[in-house]
Amino acid sequence: MKKTFIRQFTAGIACVSVIAALSACGSTAADTVAETTVDAQETANAVQEAADAVADAADEENMMSFEDEVKAVQDTLTFMGALKTKDDADKKVDIAIFRNDDGDVIYIYSENGEVVDYGMYTTEDAKTDDGRDYSKIIGGMDTYGYYFNEDLASGIIVDKDGNVYDAVELTEDDARAFVTKTLGG
Repeated sequence: MKKTFIRQFTAGIACVSVIAALSACGSTAADTVAETTVDAQETANAVQEAADAVADAADEENMMSFEDEVKAVQDTLTFMGALKTKDDADKKVDIAIFRNDDGDVIYIYSENGEVVDYGMYTTEDAKTDDGRDYSKIIGGMDTYGYYFNEDLASGIIVDKDGNVYDAVELTEDDARAFVTKTLGG
């Protein structure tokens, strides 16, 4: 919007400059008109370049750095809990759970340190083959799940292939690192 205004303003200045030059010189000398038109065009170009520079600077000023964008997103998320497979597990799986300012629950599912799936998904109660209860997450790409024990520091993770792993607490800092990864960091 600022760029449009600045461009319209610049065009107006150029037109006024041409009209003023023509009025001041009269229309009797063709050389004067041609010279004035060239001067007006050069002035209009210089004003347009300055206007573009101002608009670009305003756009850059309004843009947030990546770190500021990450902080802004992180500030909207309340950490709800996270689990990771034990260090001796066959597969490294992490599940982080957050709630955003709108009250939506956001899940981040990671395998071997890479974010595989994340978003606001539905959950339903489910049971493992051996009869343990867990929350089944119906994600954007797959289905997986988790269960927190009463201590809230251990539980189980069910990976996207249905394998069940004993799990331990994933720290909030580590869970928030996955948020940063979802933002491209």
